Amino acid sequence: MKKIFRCIKIFFIALLVIFILLIIAWRIDRAFFHPYIPDFSDQIRSDVTTLKFTVPKDKESCEEKGGTWKKLGPRPMEECNLPTKDGGKVCLGSNECEGICIADISFDDIRKGMSGKLFKTNGKCSAWIKVLGCVGYVYRGWAGVVCAD
Repeated sequence: MKKIFRCIKIFFIALLVIFILLIIAWRIDRAFFHPYIPDFSDQIRSDVTTLKFTVPKDKESCEEKGGTWKKLGPRPMEECNLPTKDGGKVCLGSNECEGICIADISFDDIRKGMSGKLFKTNGKCSAWIKVLGCVGYVYRGWAGVVCAD
């Protein structure tokens, strides 16, 4: 009888050790092989909302640089939007573009992305510095949807 209880005890201890090792392996895999996934949403949002250079504040300066001066989105005032020199170039993130790296994803994927889903994809550099609406933005080969007004 003691041998049966001893065998059961050893079995459950071994099962517990295997379970703990699986949890540790899963955490190591998440930390070392997918290091950017937990922070993608925050980093993508930061990439989208950060301009890389100063945009002209008046109509004349904007038009001199080839930009358009108009009301963008729901803002009550007109502002400048400049064209990029690398629009359409394939990219893995906004750090490779003058503007923003935009994923070419379907409307259905945009809807899924609005609830937090990320997509493994390349993107293309935006044609304009400021891009409005709900768009798939790429960061290190992963796209997340951000809605920018």
